[in-house]
Amino acid sequence: MTSLLSLRGENELVKEVAALSGQNLYACYQCGKCTAGCPFSFGPQQVVRYLQLGDVAGALAFDAVRECAGCLTCTAACPKGVDPVRIMKALRALAPERLAAFGGDASATDGAGRRRGSASRAKPHGSRRRAWLIANNHRLARLGSTLAPLSNWPLRLPGAGLAAHYLLGIHRARSLPPFARPSFPAWFRRRTPLGDGHRGTVLLFHDTFMDYNFPETGIAATELLEKAGFRVELTDTVCCGRPMISKGFTRRAESQARVNVARLYEHARDGVYIVGCEPSCLLVLRDEYPQLLREAELAEQARVVARQALLLDEFLAMLSERGELELTFDQVPPGGRPALFHAHCHQKALASPAKSLDLLRLAGYETELVNAACCGMAGAFGYEKEHYELSRAAGERGVFPAVRAHPEAEVVVMGVSCRQQIQHFTGRQTRHLAQALRDAAA
Repeated sequence: MTSLLSLRGENELVKEVAALSGQNLYACYQCGKCTAGCPFSFGPQQVVRYLQLGDVAGALAFDAVRECAGCLTCTAACPKGVDPVRIMKALRALAPERLAAFGGDASATDGAGRRRGSASRAKPHGSRRRAWLIANNHRLARLGSTLAPLSNWPLRLPGAGLAAHYLLGIHRARSLPPFARPSFPAWFRRRTPLGDGHRGTVLLFHDTFMDYNFPETGIAATELLEKAGFRVELTDTVCCGRPMISKGFTRRAESQARVNVARLYEHARDGVYIVGCEPSCLLVLRDEYPQLLREAELAEQARVVARQALLLDEFLAMLSERGELELTFDQVPPGGRPALFHAHCHQKALASPAKSLDLLRLAGYETELVNAACCGMAGAFGYEKEHYELSRAAGERGVFPAVRAHPEAEVVVMGVSCRQQIQHFTGRQTRHLAQALRDAAA
């Protein structure tokens, strides 16, 4: 009787995981492409197989559930459209009391000696202090920018790396991004527009790193869009919530989504495009918001916003395909402007790096796409001390050798975490696509 009740409970949990993730768990036919493509050598295929067998505790025993970096490489690889990342997130979101009700025991192990149960999953994202800091980076970055350059001094002090290593779980070799002052919004308010805005308005979805760490990205995007004839306005939005999602603060992310959808919906309904530069931030509007907001009306509003949300390269490529790209570029001789482009993982999974390549070539760059699954950073994953060597190994599988093999090429990358990773392990400076295109525009 006990085993039957336990089995029934496990099956109910499997249904809960399927509902939370929005995935058909039985569409997976165990081809192994997700596991083969995983840049960190985790086993998402095995996790799904245990769920198909009704063994939630067995699925939870795999490190992949806790360690998944959310890079979406497995999602892009699946020929059946299953998203293992959503499944991992759903498993981590299972309430401990739900697991305990069906026999979850933190001290138990399966036949292979792996830990099973719920209490071991109560802290799936490492240090709680570190998880909170990453999830609330928008608050810290705003304060740091306000206090810069004073706020940058502690980052350079001897022993700062060791303090971050032992107190926060940030690897001692990593350098945190410096805070910028003035911030990008402050620059934006004081700027003189480059054009007359005759093409109408676009909303620039400005992310935390653009605002407070790397305003040069926002400046380049603004100037590029203005050169293309648009009037640029900043979105009246809060943090997109991607860091919260990555660290398990799903309810907080849902609150952020509610605010942003409410502030963007009318613009999107009226046909205004929402253009972003950071793939992981902009694409959360398309990939996560319609799933986070479950009420029918809010979900529909989120879908309207998602349809109008485009990455910078998607927006400019769309105009180019229509013959409406009012940009001209300085002419250079063939081979005179070599560039190496590395695509962000979310860009590869949810958008198309081909659009960035087409624009770079249109701008006169002799461009090559890096053939790599992931740079190894995956948001904050590579900053975390226990993942540092995994992060290095993932980068060495493709990105770093390609960068080292092209010392003459400009390295162009859209993702801020990718740029930090490449600069850290290769010493090469990188630039955002917006900067490369803006500088090539006549």
